[in-house]
Amino acid sequence: MDKFFDRLGRLLRSLLEGDSSTAGYYDPKNPDMRAAIEELDEYLKGGGISDEPEPGFYRHRKDSQERQARAEGVDEGLRRDYATVEVAFAAPLSEVRKSYKRLLHKYHPDRFNQEADKQALATEVTQSLNEAFARIEGQYKKR
Repeated sequence: MDKFFDRLGRLLRSLLEGDSSTAGYYDPKNPDMRAAIEELDEYLKGGGISDEPEPGFYRHRKDSQERQARAEGVDEGLRRDYATVEVAFAAPLSEVRKSYKRLLHKYHPDRFNQEADKQALATEVTQSLNEAFARIEGQYKKR
């Protein structure tokens, strides 16, 4: 997606900075313009823009987050716990508890006692919620 916007930006710059007599016209000799028009045509035909990230995108993002967490002295597991409970990192304990209870009610195994596979999954989710909340609560008690 970034490549698309980079090309579109170069196209706009070339149109704005170019000769005023040719500004706003399609130049088939310009490879950036040609590529941008082809991508726009594909999008308009229903192909859409690929939502697939470039290879290594998530790995780079994850590495960056882990480096930032180490620099801040924060355990990456604690960040995952906040994500498990579906709140922002370092949210107040009252907000964490509210979200925890809401999720626990939503995924409680007793709600799925008619379907064994869903009940097993709900049990697993409930266990991960309990563990995440316990670690977050323990972190607050340490402070």
